[in-house]
Amino acid sequence: SSAKTLLISYIGMQTQEVTIASHVKVTLKPDTELLDEVIIVGYGTGKKLGSVVGSVASVGGKKLEKNPTVNFTDALAGQVSGLSVLSSSGDPSKSATIRLRGVNSINAGNTPLFILDGAPISSSVFNSLNPGDIENITVLKDASSTAIYGSRAANGVIVITSKKGKFDQKASVTLRAQYGFSSMVQDNVDMMNSSQYIQFRELIGSPVPQTIKDRVDKYGISTNWRDEVFDSHAPTYTLDAAINGGGNNMSYYLSLNHHEQEGIIAQSGLRREALRFNFDTRVKEWLKVGLQSNLGYSQYETNNETESTNIYTSSPSVFARFALPYDSPRFYTFDDNGNIQWGDRASHLLYSGLTTPDFVNDNRDVQRRIVTANINLYQELTPIKGLTIRAQQSLDAYDSTLSNIGLPYEAFKTPMGTNVAARDGYRQESFTRYYAFTYTNTAEYKFNVDDHNISVLAGQESIISKSRSFGVFTEGHTDARQMKLTQAPTPVSPKDDLTHTQVETVFNSMFFTGSYNYASKYYLDVTYRRDGSSKFPKDSRWANFWSIGAMWDMKKESFMDNIDWLNELSIKASYGTTGNSGIGNYAYFGLIGSGSPYNNEGSLGISQASNTDLTWEKVAGVNVGLSFRIFDRLTANVDFYQKKTTDLLMDIPYSYTTGFSSGAGNIGAMVNKGVDLDFKVDIIQNSNFYWGFRANFNYNKNEITELFNGRDEYSLPDYGLQYKVGHSVGELYFVRRAGVDPRDGKQIWYDKDGNLTKVFNQERDAVLIGKDRYAPLSGGFGTEFTWKGISVGADFTWAGKKYLMSNDKYFIENAEQGLAKNQTTNMLNIWTTPGQITDIPASTEAIQMDDHLVENASFLRLKNVTVQYELPKSLLKRTNIIERFNIFFTGRNLWTLTNFTGYDPEPDINLIKFGYPNTRQFVFGVELTF
Repeated sequence: SSAKTLLISYIGMQTQEVTIASHVKVTLKPDTELLDEVIIVGYGTGKKLGSVVGSVASVGGKKLEKNPTVNFTDALAGQVSGLSVLSSSGDPSKSATIRLRGVNSINAGNTPLFILDGAPISSSVFNSLNPGDIENITVLKDASSTAIYGSRAANGVIVITSKKGKFDQKASVTLRAQYGFSSMVQDNVDMMNSSQYIQFRELIGSPVPQTIKDRVDKYGISTNWRDEVFDSHAPTYTLDAAINGGGNNMSYYLSLNHHEQEGIIAQSGLRREALRFNFDTRVKEWLKVGLQSNLGYSQYETNNETESTNIYTSSPSVFARFALPYDSPRFYTFDDNGNIQWGDRASHLLYSGLTTPDFVNDNRDVQRRIVTANINLYQELTPIKGLTIRAQQSLDAYDSTLSNIGLPYEAFKTPMGTNVAARDGYRQESFTRYYAFTYTNTAEYKFNVDDHNISVLAGQESIISKSRSFGVFTEGHTDARQMKLTQAPTPVSPKDDLTHTQVETVFNSMFFTGSYNYASKYYLDVTYRRDGSSKFPKDSRWANFWSIGAMWDMKKESFMDNIDWLNELSIKASYGTTGNSGIGNYAYFGLIGSGSPYNNEGSLGISQASNTDLTWEKVAGVNVGLSFRIFDRLTANVDFYQKKTTDLLMDIPYSYTTGFSSGAGNIGAMVNKGVDLDFKVDIIQNSNFYWGFRANFNYNKNEITELFNGRDEYSLPDYGLQYKVGHSVGELYFVRRAGVDPRDGKQIWYDKDGNLTKVFNQERDAVLIGKDRYAPLSGGFGTEFTWKGISVGADFTWAGKKYLMSNDKYFIENAEQGLAKNQTTNMLNIWTTPGQITDIPASTEAIQMDDHLVENASFLRLKNVTVQYELPKSLLKRTNIIERFNIFFTGRNLWTLTNFTGYDPEPDINLIKFGYPNTRQFVFGVELTF
């Protein structure tokens, strides 16, 4: 009887609080409606999503906060049409590779610009930023939304907004704990067991010794080295604590995060500590100041051999494939009765002749540490109604150290008789400091005259960045107790053992943007930006970028009033230019470097030719979009786009008469065109149950339209690539194998003209094979169920027509290599008899790097599954302390459908070399709010 208000909630609708009266009529609004969500799309104050003229997409923080990986980029996979997010490594410290709407550049980079709380950030922030501190991520796709960022926005822009407190908000405390484990994703390669390998050796006419056969038969030695090398229960855990709230004139958000994750292979893992503090205060009615800050510390290991571009047998990923199955993970001997006696874990394999990864890692210590600081200060004045003057000072900085120690050891003989040579020790220490100051000053004025709403903004920005690094390497250490740099008996060579770099760049900009709408029906946006960069020579240092966009909200027209089934309908179009300066900081300079000693004294020499004509890479793009919602159920967005990149930045070959093999230049043009499709449907929506489904799709066609010096092709056969006018930049370039001649087991290839030949000639016969390393088709889909306090969500991501060259198969499906390395079970089909139909040639045939090693790496992956149960609030009220309590499970990469036979189809490269497999994770957690 004392109650004065009612709190009315409905699954899938916005909760409303109303005053109790004798008659109350309440109309709930759909919670799935996003048009009123305010997002940040550039400088100045935010805009409602439904009023944004450009092509944008928003990902809420709920998708990120329970992400089991250390890096927030992984959680974006499959969430936004046109956004390719591929995890190229399962190492906990690695970030995903991100591209937006295709490949815009050959050499100048294709990663979008990342903005955190109004300032650009480097990739060093990714691992130190707690995903639970992110309020929202906005992806800006077209020129209308990105041109305000000018020369850095050719590859799109991803704007990250961190969580903040709210004015007049009661203090809230949230605690979250997660624990789980990781294992490798499913492996589609079947390696031979001992009996199969012995059979294979018989087939190729090189049988193994009888003693090996006897040991396999008698003692059953058959090792699955994949299971021995990769950890199937690598632990991971996360602890979060956050406090947020505010009073009349201030708001705050404070959070602490601890994340620790072991890798699935030895000597990989990461530990992170992160502190975020956001603070806003109204000093005066016309003055507001604030701080957004994130401090991070990470300590991590990366396995040197696995992350190398070379192939080392001590790499766990390589070792798991190469090691022979009749070698044992433990030493063994035999007693007088012939019984096997197992000993310690093996350091060296008797028959494979390999050093185990455990022995390598036991005799070295590799530690990397990085301290990051991301700090933004702002001052905001509103001297008159509608006018906002804002100044922001930002720091993006890190200190990074590497300590790499290899311990010496004496020569010894293993219990099984293998002689191991002595090794001297080594030590490497390096230090890098980077910092970038960004100073941004804007003035924004918003006003309206009747139904005419106008907003104009002018601004200036300066970015000053510097980095310093140095390193030293010593070797010849003979005593594991004397591993200091100063204790190396071998003198340090200044040329070979010391490194020292210094880099400074300056970036200045002026920009303007104007927005107009009439009665929230007709929208027009214009943007202009002028950028100058120290990376370019004086005469081409400055460049202009601009855009224009328009939108018509048709549903607000009077002739649409009677169409009840149509809830929303708008069309939009934009055109504009952006730029790319992702090249070396001194690429245009003629540089002088250290030459060879002359008369026992130092000398100078020309190390780089100058190019005073070097200029910006530019992207001009057009976008046409349609958005609608029907039956208050289905929401859809369709965008058609075309982008043309000109003045491509790339290393181009020089005549050797210049004294240089290549140099930076502007070489040509390419085009990307495609379509983005997003839709979401609320299938069931009532007071007890909600079920929704969403999906997105992207098709992108890339084509080179111009190269340098009038050429129409430029070949890079060592990389399996050829750039050719009329073809994609990622199309693979190899000799085509036609098969195996059943008469003699010899390989057959097609020559350049399509004729059959048994002579392999890379230089003569390599052609573009119509298969692309960059998937032209990609997307994602997901579903969400909610019933009372139970919610279940699943997100899938996929890529189609994606191809990879498998360097792995060259070694593990190769009879010549098979004399010392294990092979796949496919090799049991090796040609042995005239008339035999097989794709495995005779053992006398030399395997070539041709297109039979190119595999379809298209995949469908269950990226994330979340199951959550929230206790009823009626039950929690009895505690008078806990406001919210839920338990949850998150699974990542639980299932993958692919025909690719390597460790993982995701890597965003053209040639895979026994990389670090992606990981499958199972995480359980609990969250409390007080």
